[in-house]
Amino acid sequence: MWFIDPQFSPLKDVPGPDSYDNILLGDFRKILSSLPSFVYGGWFAKYGHTISYRGVFLRRTLATKDPKAVAHILNHAYDFPKPPHTRKFLAKMFGEGKAIIISSLLHIQSDKHKRQRKILNPCFGPAHIRELAPIFYDKGYELRDIWLRQIEDGRLESKEIDVSVWLARATLDIIGLTGFDYAFDTLNQGETDELVRAFMDIFAPMQSPPTLAFLVDIIPLLRLFPTERAKVIARSTAVMARVGARLLQEKRAAVLAAASSADAVEKKSVAGKDLLSVLIKANMATDIKESERMNDVEVIGQIYTLLIAGHETTSTTLTWLLYDLAHPENHHAQAKLREELQSVTTDRPTTDELNALPYLDAVVRETLRLNSALDITPRCAGQDTSIPVSTPYIDRNGVERMEISIGAGEEIIIPISLINRDKEIWGEDADEFKPERWLEGNTHPRSSEIPGVFSSILTFLGGPRACIGYRFALLEMKVLIFALLRNISVELPDPAPEIEKKSL
Repeated sequence: MWFIDPQFSPLKDVPGPDSYDNILLGDFRKILSSLPSFVYGGWFAKYGHTISYRGVFLRRTLATKDPKAVAHILNHAYDFPKPPHTRKFLAKMFGEGKAIIISSLLHIQSDKHKRQRKILNPCFGPAHIRELAPIFYDKGYELRDIWLRQIEDGRLESKEIDVSVWLARATLDIIGLTGFDYAFDTLNQGETDELVRAFMDIFAPMQSPPTLAFLVDIIPLLRLFPTERAKVIARSTAVMARVGARLLQEKRAAVLAAASSADAVEKKSVAGKDLLSVLIKANMATDIKESERMNDVEVIGQIYTLLIAGHETTSTTLTWLLYDLAHPENHHAQAKLREELQSVTTDRPTTDELNALPYLDAVVRETLRLNSALDITPRCAGQDTSIPVSTPYIDRNGVERMEISIGAGEEIIIPISLINRDKEIWGEDADEFKPERWLEGNTHPRSSEIPGVFSSILTFLGGPRACIGYRFALLEMKVLIFALLRNISVELPDPAPEIEKKSL
């Protein structure tokens, strides 16, 4: 799979750059030198919507922003799985805990993914997400009060607050309570909890050069040399596995105690306070097949999934939201949003009442469009196949093509950020923060071609592997914005910091 001769690749006739950096890495290092979307954007501008380039070992790699091609890949997700090296990297990041992470929804493929998704769906359904709103409000107002106290006490020079740190703590506290009824309390205690420290330690090594991490993954000899990173990960995953097993035992015992017997647990009765309890109830239900149940390792794996997917992504998106609103050119948007929030007569509006606020909704959608947590997402062809396109391309032989031929194992890059900012779809102001584009009467007809699970954007992806927790993230964001911005205004410090986006 890794060593398809580039000269025999079906992608060899797809237009794209002829030059490359070096024989070992191809253009891989160039792509990682900044946001990948910068490099792909230049190639798309020069060669068209669909291109091929040289990756590691000069193998051909496809990149496309064609909406029809992207929809085909995402809607046939089990025919286009994540590349093996991507899944290996995720597993190795967790060292001795890889048995757990490879059993989680983030990692598994095909029928196993379908089975887990079926059991997990009740946890992330609209009805249950609504029940979690009180926790969102509790933490939102707790964070607001902390900020107000810091400002009033004058403990901060120039009354500056690093919102990214505090939003990360708030979202971590929220995922602990809503995910498995675990009180991290980082808003008050900082990162002192052993599970928090373990989680932070696992992700801290990811700041190392990605090229080196990738080479370690593909060159077996490099794995023979022990590293400090491996030791940290081993300690951290041991903590996460131990705490996860304890949480599972406690939650299972609570579910059984609440029922007259294990046989009394029915799938249709899955209401519970935290997502792990709901999952355990659904998994123990008498009206599902034995073959559909998750084992303990799989259930613990979902704790990892919640921590990875439900914490950093939301806090980072909220940070960008406040950053955009703090810009002088967007103060009118912040004022308009605050006016709408203050028009609500209760401190804790229902989910329906929040969703009925058009400008709040527009601000959230625009932030998600401009600030996807993932810059790109890689896939590979599970077999020799062809992918249809909506915009024909001229191959290197001068022939017009309406589909892309691709070989089994060849990699595909979907440029999420570029599609979310495509001027052909969103207009010439696609790179601008403009919530008004989502208000009634402002239409972008081509946006309907984007196969996103939410709002014609790819931030939560689409198809059967779309983000299962997108409703959770949307409600959490709206509640935190409501709690924070009704009474607090945000501005950039003077001088304003230079902030550069990074991508894993």
